[in-house]
Amino acid sequence: MDTATAALIGATLATSGWLYTARRARALSRKQHTVSVMLQASFNKEFRDAMVTISKASKAGPCPNLELMEHQEQLLAVRFVLNHYEFLSAGLRNGDFDERLVHDSQRGTILRIFQFSEGHIYGLRKSRDQLSLYENLEWLRIRWTKKPPGKIQRFIEFCRQQPFGGHRVDPHS
Repeated sequence: MDTATAALIGATLATSGWLYTARRARALSRKQHTVSVMLQASFNKEFRDAMVTISKASKAGPCPNLELMEHQEQLLAVRFVLNHYEFLSAGLRNGDFDERLVHDSQRGTILRIFQFSEGHIYGLRKSRDQLSLYENLEWLRIRWTKKPPGKIQRFIEFCRQQPFGGHRVDPHS
């Protein structure tokens, strides 16, 4: 083997190792960040209280009209929790959080919260003429309730290190 070939092979292996290490570090960092955000929410008293309020309301039946004065406590709780899950969904959509970790630990809760407050979300969008309200949360609900992505889509998402974002809502169309 001549010197040029050996140098090329060495450079290729070194670059491959560097790329693998950088990718692995990003994946581990994303998981750590995801765990931190989820733990921070679970230890937050205001978040836990809001979840208890929503749980009680959801057991009583469908989501009431939260704009009425008698439902102010529920309105504040729903907005607080929806804003948290919208942030989490935006992070998942942009590849900043680990989707599998969130899916495995909070899928049911996120889907129940969205289902309970769906009428409220659509009412807010209509009254404010802002179709992008809780757009990322709705994207996540659709992604997690439809058929899972196929092998090709999963491979492409693996390479991109973020899921396909789907179509964003254009409030001006």
